[in-house]
Amino acid sequence: MPPLRHPRIVLWVLALLSSAAAFANQPHELAGTWMVDVSRLEQPNPPKSVTLVLAQAEAGAFKMSVAIEAPDGKVMHSEGTFKPDGSAVRVQGSMDVDVVSMAMPNSRTLVMGGGFGGHPASSRVWTLSDDGKGMIEIAIRHLPDGTPYVRKFYWTRK
Repeated sequence: MPPLRHPRIVLWVLALLSSAAAFANQPHELAGTWMVDVSRLEQPNPPKSVTLVLAQAEAGAFKMSVAIEAPDGKVMHSEGTFKPDGSAVRVQGSMDVDVVSMAMPNSRTLVMGGGFGGHPASSRVWTLSDDGKGMIEIAIRHLPDGTPYVRKFYWTRK
């Protein structure tokens, strides 16, 4: 076997591989329970509350559930389990999406493309704040004529 000519490179590669393995075993930083700040919603008749739970599931998958309490007290609950690899999965209970594709480009971001009834519905990006206590969601939807618009939601960790 020939001698190693660049032992520092070998050590650097080993360190890189071990840190990547350690990162893969850590939970995603957005995992947990989140509450939307309903006081900042710019819409008529805002809901009483919106709760999002993101939890790790089996084999690299995540489960997301959302509960929206309407002004009249009725609760809409939706959920789905996804792998953050961009594959499409069905969602149950949502009035906005029935299929989603999710990706996690880093440990502080979640990206979703959603469809409803066989048509594109919305795109959403959730990003963790620097202090880890807040999250901002950017939602891109479309008016009936196809014109896109953006809404911003502010979440706090519960």
